[in-house]
Amino acid sequence: MFLLMLQMIESEDDRAFLIDLYNQNYQLLLNEANRFVHNPHDAEDVVQDFFAYVITHIERFRNVERCTMRSFLVMCIRRKSIDTLRRRKTKHKYIVGSIDHDEFSFEYTDENASFEEGVLNRIAVEELRDAFLKLPDQQQHVLEYKYLLGMTDREIGRILGVRSSTVRSYLARARKAVYQICKENGYAEE
Repeated sequence: MFLLMLQMIESEDDRAFLIDLYNQNYQLLLNEANRFVHNPHDAEDVVQDFFAYVITHIERFRNVERCTMRSFLVMCIRRKSIDTLRRRKTKHKYIVGSIDHDEFSFEYTDENASFEEGVLNRIAVEELRDAFLKLPDQQQHVLEYKYLLGMTDREIGRILGVRSSTVRSYLARARKAVYQICKENGYAEE
């Protein structure tokens, strides 16, 4: 796809810049994307989509200093990978939401639970979601990376540019904030 899009670029200088950028960084970016999406085909898609973005925003990439280009590209591919994971989760959510409820058992219900317990579990999850949405963005992101995407403290630290111990502090504060919000709304016991 990238090579096909290159043919549409009229400037020989831009084309040479993009080919050089692609050849020097492709494998690094593919490996980095694969660390997040854990699927070589999806990683390839992430990298190709990223380079399609680069083609349409070439001036942004031309303005990056040569000595920081690799780290900038790695940061960009991580974000692109995380966006891919988010889309995958959202797609799964809507697919699950469209399934006939008589044939589908929600993840947060117990198969042996009564109807009343199932309803209470669903309400609890909705209350937790509401509390989550009241958090500041950074705390939402840390909880999302940890519990929805299943990332390690070290991986989260790389994304945020902090140490693993700092990530653990962020997580503790975020969990405490969720608890406080739930307590204020009468969802949690003292």
